[in-house]
Amino acid sequence: MMLKKLYTGTLLILCAAFLTGCWDIKDLNHRVLPIVMGISKGKTHKYRLHIQIPLPERNRLISKVYYKEADTISKALTEIDTDIEAGIDFMHVQLIVIDRKVAEEGIQDEVAFIMRSQQIPSKALLAITSEEMGELLTRTGNVIQNEESALINFFNKNAGWSPEINLAYIWNAFGAIHSDTEDITIPILRSGKSTMLEFLGSAVMAKGQMKGDIEKEQSLLINLFEELFEGSVVQVMGGASVAIVKCKNDLHTEWREQHPFLRMNMRLSLHLIENNDKRSEHEIEEAFSKDIKTRYEELFKHLKKLRSDALGIGQHFRSKLPLDQLPNWRQMYYPNLETEMNIKCNISNSGDIRSN
Repeated sequence: MMLKKLYTGTLLILCAAFLTGCWDIKDLNHRVLPIVMGISKGKTHKYRLHIQIPLPERNRLISKVYYKEADTISKALTEIDTDIEAGIDFMHVQLIVIDRKVAEEGIQDEVAFIMRSQQIPSKALLAITSEEMGELLTRTGNVIQNEESALINFFNKNAGWSPEINLAYIWNAFGAIHSDTEDITIPILRSGKSTMLEFLGSAVMAKGQMKGDIEKEQSLLINLFEELFEGSVVQVMGGASVAIVKCKNDLHTEWREQHPFLRMNMRLSLHLIENNDKRSEHEIEEAFSKDIKTRYEELFKHLKKLRSDALGIGQHFRSKLPLDQLPNWRQMYYPNLETEMNIKCNISNSGDIRSN
């Protein structure tokens, strides 16, 4: 009899332990992962906050978009979390999309909240859009339902990322806002017709405020300048196409007659893809070098006009300026920046093009 009671008691303890574990697992399963956050202007309050969340349903993944309006991002997040039965762990936010109107007024407060609250990871990516936020997230959500990794792949350098896309994170946006000598660019996106997202170019920021934009071809120049280029991208010149496979950029800075001077020596390694015009390799190298140099001259002119140091030139002059003059970099010194650009290209592989 005692043995039977002991057996029954042990069985009940084991069942209780397994039941507790099951409840823990269930709780974890209900902490759904928000993928994208959208911040736009509200109609009745300062903000309209969207959250795009993937939810498991009948052995498949569905995407739902929730939104709330509030005068603070914190309150909007709390209200969305309250309305959803499953708990939300905002530390899984991967992308924050900001409406262009908000960006043009400045994202200082929004970025500061994210850094202070520690509810959202500082490594989350930033993007800007002119598309209606709810429509953008609904369309991209439909793609995620069929391809769960579509969003990650778009920004992943080892997957679907294009070298034209400038990657901007919360942490470096925060740093640029508080820097006197460096700004950033943020990708401008919209929902794609044949793809999940379409890259339109980049927003040019200055102290956290969007001052203008650049085309996607110019965004590539920023990645090349920073040697963040990975993989290859095809550039077309008439009937010739090349792929950039390697970039080395050496910078020299000094003061000349009371204004900053920058010498840029960039070396590009190319692969010849097409040569329908039957040009010689030397002709293609010379033409491509000239084309890239002209593009950089136009980019520098545009950025200086916007008073945005998106290439971070001022970082190279911090040791050459008195501390009390650093806040004057954008308005006083940067517009007078003189540049000298030397672009050298070398076709290292022409494949079987020569015999065509």
